[in-house]
Amino acid sequence: MYSYVQIEKTLSKAYREKLGEEKSPQKIQEIFSQNILTLLSKISDDFSVYEVPDIKLLPGKDIKYRLSERMKNDSHLSSIMKESDLPAIFDRWAKDASNRYMKLINDNDKTGTFKLPPKVSKMK
Repeated sequence: MYSYVQIEKTLSKAYREKLGEEKSPQKIQEIFSQNILTLLSKISDDFSVYEVPDIKLLPGKDIKYRLSERMKNDSHLSSIMKESDLPAIFDRWAKDASNRYMKLINDNDKTGTFKLPPKVSKMK
């Protein structure tokens, strides 16, 4: 079995910082996908063909992410996914991103409740 934990460790701190700084739920998807792509590119140049839309974050679901059909049909990637800890790394990162996404969504819902309309000054 192959292990990519060392690569994960080199990327995780910056990844978590980006997630923590981000205020837009939509950007969380991009940060997650980009981090996966960065990891894959460190494993093999063959994976540089993939792009952000090939990896979809699924917050609030049991399965937290989905790979595109193109990625699923890649025999090299499939082999690595079966023979390594890569799925566990993806799961950890997806969980982090999903948690951040849900927190932002829930916080936006709460703050929206308390927003007051702007004051309109009456002219005399």
